[in-house]
Amino acid sequence: MKKSELEIGRSQFRQLLLTNPNYFGTNAECGLKLVQAIQQNTKYEEIGCVGYDPKFDRLEAVVYINQPFGYGGDICSAGTPEYVRFYLSFDNGGSWEDQGLVSFRAYNIPEGTVGTERLEYAVSLPIDGMRRFCAFTGVVLCRAILSWNNAPAPDTPDFIPVWGGVHDTHLLTEPYKLITVPGLFEAAQIDIPDVILTQVDAAQQIKLKEPVALSVSELAAKYAKLKVQPARFAFQEAQKLLNISSDLPIDLALANSPLGSLDIDISDIILPPPDVDGNTTYEELECVGLYPNEDLLVGTFRVKRSAGYSGGPCTAGSTEYVTFWGDFNNNGIYEKYLGTASVKVYDYDNIPEEGLEYAVTLPVDLSMYRQPCEDGPRLAGIRAILSWNQPPDPTNPNYVPVWGNREETTVHIAPGPDINAPGAYISIMGGIPVGMINDVSGETTADALFALNGLAADNLGRPCPFGGRVVLQGPQFQNYKYRVSVREIGTAAWTPVTNRFLITNLNGIASWHEADIAGMFTFPGHQQNITSTLAWWNSSGDERFEVRLEVFDPTGTVLQGVDVHVIQLDNTGPSAEIDITSGAGNCGKFQIGDTISGIFKARDENFGGYSITVLPTDVGANAVSPANGTVQTSIAGNSWSLDTTDMIACGYVVRLVSRDRAIVNSIRSNHRNPDEAGFCLDD
Repeated sequence: MKKSELEIGRSQFRQLLLTNPNYFGTNAECGLKLVQAIQQNTKYEEIGCVGYDPKFDRLEAVVYINQPFGYGGDICSAGTPEYVRFYLSFDNGGSWEDQGLVSFRAYNIPEGTVGTERLEYAVSLPIDGMRRFCAFTGVVLCRAILSWNNAPAPDTPDFIPVWGGVHDTHLLTEPYKLITVPGLFEAAQIDIPDVILTQVDAAQQIKLKEPVALSVSELAAKYAKLKVQPARFAFQEAQKLLNISSDLPIDLALANSPLGSLDIDISDIILPPPDVDGNTTYEELECVGLYPNEDLLVGTFRVKRSAGYSGGPCTAGSTEYVTFWGDFNNNGIYEKYLGTASVKVYDYDNIPEEGLEYAVTLPVDLSMYRQPCEDGPRLAGIRAILSWNQPPDPTNPNYVPVWGNREETTVHIAPGPDINAPGAYISIMGGIPVGMINDVSGETTADALFALNGLAADNLGRPCPFGGRVVLQGPQFQNYKYRVSVREIGTAAWTPVTNRFLITNLNGIASWHEADIAGMFTFPGHQQNITSTLAWWNSSGDERFEVRLEVFDPTGTVLQGVDVHVIQLDNTGPSAEIDITSGAGNCGKFQIGDTISGIFKARDENFGGYSITVLPTDVGANAVSPANGTVQTSIAGNSWSLDTTDMIACGYVVRLVSRDRAIVNSIRSNHRNPDEAGFCLDD
């Protein structure tokens, strides 16, 4: 069967563009003739919605994948990229500011695109510049350009894609919560002389006052002429009354409520007209998608009216909640609650006719639902429920909101290893996710965090080695066997790690887990080992090591997988030495008012910091200079001093504590070494 021109234009797209940049009529400036006119064709992909998530300052777009084929190959192939470039205009399209490019990979997936069905993806881009003082909140025009297999060039807001489209929408700037000092004066349109700016910490942020929520009486007065019905503006107060736990009779409870003093029909509030899927007069959920690059669920909704959101941007406004549910076995029942996201919305007088578009973003863990690409695409149904000013019931996937609606879609979960199939995975090493450990240096990355508490490995983002007991963690495959071994980089022999370690079951009962005679452990399973501990390696030395995990079948004979990671050790503490070099020196006697001085040394290959204190600590306003630092001293040492004016006659100790950056025993702890020098003060 002969291919149509449209199919040729798709399957040979890049080849045709390379021979003639104006082949499809989108680049007349190059001077070549148009051959086949295709512009903004949405047969294969199109932008469904675009929104702004003010909570996380992100632009979101939901992209529909409409066809079973035409994307370069199945999910075991490289697929083809779908690019989206975002622009913002703060002067209603007079000029555009490029916000950046983001993309995802699309594949041939017939299972999700049969007939009228489609897959819904999302892209998400962090931005800044969308915050204003509440009094200066305004509408911003946003443009999203979707282009298949051909990235739009930067700063080309008039770019015409061949396959894809251009989507314009209106967004509302978000009120500041924090603002820098220069930003404060800029917002007030006050020019600050440079001589003053040099004396100000430009990075220092000021927290603004929390906005005040309007009472139901204030809302009744505000909305009297704006046709906002009581069932809307008194909704939240009515929910309080319905859910109140009180021994008061209902009539007294109503009398004590602010609703009792309003001249309105209470039945209009308590018993709003029933809607099959919620009332969408004020807001409506329109698109739901999954950003596969980061496993983010995105929901976009439209705010339709200028009033009815509990106040303007200088008030507390109101909250739009979106709850996500998953159907991962595709039986039509959305049994898996995934979480709830929310954003603030406000009244705004100058709302465009088509309304304002918002978005919510929810990170989700989909690792347990991935499967190898050879097993075919993993699709899942997603239901999103939008509810104004009342969170949807997290136990009811069929919840019908009073104000809002529900949307359902199908998403594609990116392929990956099936974590339910036996394999070797070291997920956490020394308390740090292995993705945050450099696989060459074996030290932590600049953004490294502890997996269980989210604390930074180093507050300054410096690389950290490991020392002491290194705890290894990873998924459990009950009854299968595994072996952990280590070897120094550059050596040949692997040393098994066989010392016993503690495991805890789901009831909180702890027990010891021991290796067998062959040096192998048996996976106890997650319910018996809720921390997913694999081994305790009591490390020594300061070298770089490889850590290997081998997983075997229950007989211990058939290898199921191997995982190897690099780790840099540091089991040597920093140097610490402090001396008094003035006057009588160490253990000498000084007069009150003397300035005592000396030399201190604090050094390490992985230096963390030092502190110098005086004991006892009650020394008035006096302090050692310097009191602390994060840079190691010179080899000869650095100077310190102490002004003893106003100190009392007593015996004192100047104490230096030096620490390194090593993660010791898999927690936020370091090697520390102290040194002290004593002196006496006399009248």
